[in-house]
Amino acid sequence: MDERGSSILTHTTSRRRFIAGSAITVGAAAVSLGLSQCDPEVLRRVEQAKNPQTPHHRIWVWQFSVDAALDRIASALAGKGLGVVVKTHDGTDWMSTYDHSPDAIDGVQRFANVARYFEDRGIPCHAWCVPKGIDPTREAQMAADVLGAGARSLVLDLEGSSGFWLGSTDDALRYGAELRRLSQNGRVDISIDARPWRINLVPMAEFVAFTDGIWPQLYWETFATQGNVDGYNNSGFPVPAAGITPEFLLESTARLLLPYEREIIPVGQGAASDPLSWARFAHRSWDLHMPVISDWRLGVTSLQTLQYLADNPPGPEPKAPPATPTPTSTPTGAKTSTKTPVPSSTTTTPTRTPTATRTPTATTAPSTSTPTSAPTITASPTP
Repeated sequence: MDERGSSILTHTTSRRRFIAGSAITVGAAAVSLGLSQCDPEVLRRVEQAKNPQTPHHRIWVWQFSVDAALDRIASALAGKGLGVVVKTHDGTDWMSTYDHSPDAIDGVQRFANVARYFEDRGIPCHAWCVPKGIDPTREAQMAADVLGAGARSLVLDLEGSSGFWLGSTDDALRYGAELRRLSQNGRVDISIDARPWRINLVPMAEFVAFTDGIWPQLYWETFATQGNVDGYNNSGFPVPAAGITPEFLLESTARLLLPYEREIIPVGQGAASDPLSWARFAHRSWDLHMPVISDWRLGVTSLQTLQYLADNPPGPEPKAPPATPTPTSTPTGAKTSTKTPVPSSTTTTPTRTPTATRTPTATTAPSTSTPTSAPTITASPTP
């Protein structure tokens, strides 16, 4: 890393520590000055700080029919200190439109049941959705309902690809205003494609204004193409000789997201062919003071990766990775990763079987076949 990059990352760390460490102090000042005159963001941070959560890494779940049934997910995560991030809706469609599992989210009460199911087993439950901006008011209402139904936080998958955000800047403002009218203090983050030439395909400033954190999608094997190398080089982020490594993605993203002054929770590649690359990802993220990380997604993540995350929770320095390089060549075929072996049993939540047949179009990875009892599935993350 060059000297300029090092100083920027140091500044990022100091700034983030200052913001986090001063929330209560700012809150006391806000009370003395009159709460009604304060920035809503400051008030939101003060209210959120009143109910602090134990930091934990998080595992994404896309569809129960693809990743695993509800009880199998609970078996895989219970006792590991890991949280789950469950997809609830896509635009104005609940996930039962796409997910044909009896566990699929078909409304706010179903999600409330699912959240309670996980929390009762010691698994912190978060939610995620894809805002599209087609009906900003209705989409925001659904998001607020999910927060009110027990989600510890809601992550908005905000991308500029086909099937994702379609709205205008005004639609983003309408979405944010309605969401914050209904859920003034709920934790809301955004997850983005953080490649520099793609970040502005969405109304970042408008979304950041009403959200609390940013989850950049950093897939070191999927991004290891000449096109992405050229893209980073041309955007002012020179790719080192080692190529697009976990370390490079974390360092360049920390610089890119510096102006937004939000907590960063990196999203790593669960389908990585070399599970040891997760130790590199976790360790460099910790070095950059981004101790909480997440894994896309359960259905393509090896047991070895899950155990590493469980053994290295946010806080203490994670176990250092071995000195072995991550392959930087473009993946030439589908990778097979060992799926977490969890016992099969009948689901204990919602009983209505979805009838919708439309296939998913707005996801952060292409569909894979429905898992069977076999311990492996084919992983093909989206570039």
